[in-house]
Amino acid sequence: MSKFYRNRTGFLSSLTKGGGLYAALGATALIAVSLIALLFSPGEPALEVVVPSDTVGNTDSVVTDSLTELSSVSLTTSDSTDDSSQGATEDASGTIPEEDVGMILPVSGTVGTDFSLTVPVFSETMNDWRVHQGIDFLTEGQIDVVAVADGVVEQVYIDELMGLTVEIVHADGTISVYQSLSGEAAVIGGQEVRQGDVIGKSGNSADCECLVGDHLHFALVREGVYLDPNDRFTS
Repeated sequence: MSKFYRNRTGFLSSLTKGGGLYAALGATALIAVSLIALLFSPGEPALEVVVPSDTVGNTDSVVTDSLTELSSVSLTTSDSTDDSSQGATEDASGTIPEEDVGMILPVSGTVGTDFSLTVPVFSETMNDWRVHQGIDFLTEGQIDVVAVADGVVEQVYIDELMGLTVEIVHADGTISVYQSLSGEAAVIGGQEVRQGDVIGKSGNSADCECLVGDHLHFALVREGVYLDPNDRFTS
């Protein structure tokens, strides 16, 4: 037997002894796969696989520990990605808008002229046809007018056409408008009011509705758009 052959077989025997060759090949393949996976996974933390010097003779243990470590890193990275995605969704959605505030009737009376933005109604005072941006509640004399919902008085003023006016802003951004009030308002700007609080009395201060008699002209506005109050009254 040649010296070269004996040296070669001795070298192979030393590798294959105790399954060392297969374990070494397995560890090498695992490390190669791990490196490829990390290269094609941008954003994930780098993983360094180190084989301690005291485990060279125990490659099976090294392979098992490496697999456990890789699984742990994969799960941790996945959980982190899910959490960040959820946070982005919540931020993008913003705050949840509040529901429409429930409102009560502002006064005890009958409806004279109802809300009508699309079909013109006849105005006896102005002697013409026009849209009506609120509801005229006819009252028996000058009686209490109340806040339709909790809110803050935005302003109290005299409108040239609609007379004494009180505006209250509510939690959902809606502004309730009370016009043609008599005398003086019972509230001032910046005052907090609760649903049912008296804010004034019905009257006939609106010059453009003076033939209607004592009444309350009530309107709702949100972001500059007039809303139908009938859709908001709950009682």
